[in-house]
Amino acid sequence: MLGKNPVRSYDKGDGHSLYVQEIFYSLQGEGPFIGRPAVFVRLSGCNLRCFWCDTDFESSSWRPSLAELLAEIERLRPSFCSLIVLTGGEPLRQNIVPLVQNLIDRDLTVQIETNGTLWQALPSGRQCVVICSPKTPKINAQMAQRADYFKYVITAADADSADGLPIMSTQIAGRPARLYRPPEARPVYIMPCDESGGDKSGAPSGGALRNLPPVVEAALKFGYCAGVQLHKLGKIR
Repeated sequence: MLGKNPVRSYDKGDGHSLYVQEIFYSLQGEGPFIGRPAVFVRLSGCNLRCFWCDTDFESSSWRPSLAELLAEIERLRPSFCSLIVLTGGEPLRQNIVPLVQNLIDRDLTVQIETNGTLWQALPSGRQCVVICSPKTPKINAQMAQRADYFKYVITAADADSADGLPIMSTQIAGRPARLYRPPEARPVYIMPCDESGGDKSGAPSGGALRNLPPVVEAALKFGYCAGVQLHKLGKIR
């Protein structure tokens, strides 16, 4: 997309059908569930336009019913896989509560990846895990308190010496913008930005290696959890 996606407003649907870009089975490549097999549900559309975003979440017009969506998840999910990742785009742009509750009722864990600017009253409890990756200086106040984890991608030129977190806009290239900071004592995951992309062998790119030192330094200094984007280091979808 590279900042060319349309900015989509909140879809006021009842959640019994959702716009979906794709569903696939892979490994979770980052954050607290890194390395775990998961079924990914990429929902269509986003309410932001990040200039660097290379994810396609606009080319599909598929709108399955809730029953069809659950059936496809079950078709792809091995019996040992208990993690379902809702990503985008921005998954909270659509009413995902019925989907999340149905997955929890099947004794599955749901991870929701969000930019934090939108709010839904999601189910509580350990089976609904919200990971917020702020892309703006402000996010929804309720979501800031609901999020279980915060996640940031770091570049060497974009790390604040005061806390090691990003200080440049994701919406306009080159513009300073101190991205939202997590509430005190909330777990924070940081990883180096793979600016140039890994090669076909799965080896780390120069960009990822260049951005690794500030990640290590911030983790040691501020107590964050350092990691890598596993899906970009190997041939992982």
